[in-house]
Amino acid sequence: MSFFQEIKESVHWDFRLEDEFKGQRRQGYAFVVDVSDRVPRLAIYMMKERLSKTQTMQQKHQPPQEMLLKAVEEQGGNMKTDCLYNINGEIKHWLEENFFRTGGGALPN
Repeated sequence: MSFFQEIKESVHWDFRLEDEFKGQRRQGYAFVVDVSDRVPRLAIYMMKERLSKTQTMQQKHQPPQEMLLKAVEEQGGNMKTDCLYNINGEIKHWLEENFFRTGGGALPN
């Protein structure tokens, strides 16, 4: 079973960075765009009871750069400042199609 299938039920697709510390603390996983050294990369955001951390996804699990840039620009961000940004619907759809779909087809590890 792939990592993505293992976490499938724990992914919070509605996660918003600006809401993380408001209300009840949620545990599980989300995806964010991590801009570091002027390069946007897809990262997994892990949420535990008293800890949050990000891990940049491997290169083979990265969506097209244009998609990441668009998500950052939609939120008024830029490539000059290291920051985390929410994913958009296009990246969510890309993740679902490439790693979380059910049925036929092998998923990348």
